[in-house]
Amino acid sequence: MSRNLAWLMLYFCCGIIFARLIAISFWSLYLAALILLIACVFRVRKDFINKIFFSCLIFMLGALALRNSCILAKSHISNFISYKNNTIFTVKGFINSELELKDGKISFMFAAQELQFNNNNHKCSGDILVCLKEIRNLSYGDALILRGSAHKPFKLYGNNIYAIMRVNTPGSAISLNKNYGWPVRRLAFYIKSRIERIIYQRLSKLAAGILDAMVLGEKGNIPALVYDSMAKTGTVHILVVSGFNVGIVAFIVLLLFKALRFPRGIRHGLAIFCIIIYCFATGVQAPVVRATVMGIFFLSGFLIKREPDVRNSLILSALFILLINPQELFSISFQLSFASVAAIIFLYPGLKEFFRAESIKSKILRFITEGCLVSLSAWLGTLGLVAYYFRLFCPITVLANIFIVPLATLITLSGFSMVIINFIIPACAGYFAYANELFVALLLGVNKLLVRLPFAYLYL
Repeated sequence: MSRNLAWLMLYFCCGIIFARLIAISFWSLYLAALILLIACVFRVRKDFINKIFFSCLIFMLGALALRNSCILAKSHISNFISYKNNTIFTVKGFINSELELKDGKISFMFAAQELQFNNNNHKCSGDILVCLKEIRNLSYGDALILRGSAHKPFKLYGNNIYAIMRVNTPGSAISLNKNYGWPVRRLAFYIKSRIERIIYQRLSKLAAGILDAMVLGEKGNIPALVYDSMAKTGTVHILVVSGFNVGIVAFIVLLLFKALRFPRGIRHGLAIFCIIIYCFATGVQAPVVRATVMGIFFLSGFLIKREPDVRNSLILSALFILLINPQELFSISFQLSFASVAAIIFLYPGLKEFFRAESIKSKILRFITEGCLVSLSAWLGTLGLVAYYFRLFCPITVLANIFIVPLATLITLSGFSMVIINFIIPACAGYFAYANELFVALLLGVNKLLVRLPFAYLYL
């Protein structure tokens, strides 16, 4: 089963890459996919020909998915504005993201619904990056009418932002006293704000910034020197939320509701709901989406009483993400996330057998050996990508992960514990905060020592 899914995934990805490299119209790809679909339905008797038709169909569907993702509706906001910003627009819509406060300004993504300029009203769609100079008490989902200058962004802002609007004058943001946000996402943002408040109240600025990055994916408060130092040891991956965090959330929920004697089906259903909330709270980042989808498939296996397969879960999660947004295939985060996990799943068993880790009698030595092999597997899986994107070769990574990953695990566990205890027994949360400060200091100290070793990293 996993081998068939792997080939399916490969053909689909090749189709996406093909559509990215070669300019072919949507309708040409659509016609080709339709012909192949008909050929598969009215298939000939030879199995070999059937496999060729089906493989080509999956390939075309990948190309079609990417081309379709590039097509914008006629009412899209990008069709009404230009790269100049001398036109004043009035836009009606709602806040479609978290709010970010920086340099005395509020910025957020704004889902446009109606647009007015030059005395003409237009129905429109699409998100606008809004920079609001006036500090207001706003939240996700709030309906507003904004007035200000807008223009198309340059490539600096990436492919997912089609317009930027600056609202500089007071009173140019009018609240409609309505909220159009998804209840689940609104709940996720509320929980995130409460967790961040506890983190920054209990910890020093440096420790809070690192824990915020590890638990909630917010890297804005990590000093550049710390980030650069961890990049040189190849351990910067601990500063992003990953499958480990999703696993902790699922484990805590399952353990809590098992202690409350909830039925097994309800426990796993609530665990799925909680990891979805956590996914939204962390900004729907690629590693968390991957881990969340994998977690859903994995936990669903228990619900339907089937043995879950981690390989199938990984491939299905990748297909799920690419079906929603084929552009993710070219994202560094997506590539590193899936490459590292795939390397651990597929390379680690072979390395474990090659080095005969199971034959080691000492439990401590076997544990260390297996940890080294997991680190080596992840390093081998991401070696080429790190060298290509960051121009770095980090031989120290395998050794660094042996020390850094356990410390990062302790930071994450103590951080989650601190937040949970703060809700139940606030007086005891301080002990977990002290432990968190200690683990952060140890992590930074160990990383500083490792980065000073000879040939720890090389610039390419």
